[in-house]
Amino acid sequence: MRTWLKIKACLMVIVSAQHFLKFQETAAPALGVTKATNDKGAHTVHRAFWLSFLLVLISVIVGAVAGATAGDILGPVSSRSISVMQVLGALLLLWGTLFVRGWDIQTYRGTTLIERVNQWIYRSLYCIGTAVLVASVVWPQR
Repeated sequence: MRTWLKIKACLMVIVSAQHFLKFQETAAPALGVTKATNDKGAHTVHRAFWLSFLLVLISVIVGAVAGATAGDILGPVSSRSISVMQVLGALLLLWGTLFVRGWDIQTYRGTTLIERVNQWIYRSLYCIGTAVLVASVVWPQR
C-alpha cells in the first residue's frame, strides 16, 4: 500500500500540482511524512519535470538532426569516430553531474545570479552531451 501511495504521489505532482496538494492531505500522514508547508514546492516540481522533459526532447531532436545531416553531408563515419563522440557525450553528462553545486551555494529563494549560472552550465552540459550521444547513434557508420 505504501509503495502505491508513493507512486501515486509522483504521478499526481507530474499531472497536476493542484491535485497533488489535495492528495497530500491524506497521503502524507499515511506515509509517515509531513505535508508541505506551502504550495510552491509542488508547482516547482511539476514545472521542473515538464521543463526537463522539454529540454531532453529538444536535445534528442537536435542530436538526431545533426547526426542525420552530418551523415548526408560528410557521409558515413568510422566506428572509431562514433566511439569518440560517445565518449565525449558521456564525458559531458558526467561532468555536468559532478560539477553542479547545490546546498553549498543555495540561498533561501534560489534566485541569485550564481545559482542561475550554476543551473545554466549544468543544463547546457547535459543538453550538449545528450545531443552528441544521439548524433553518434544516428550518424551512419562505414
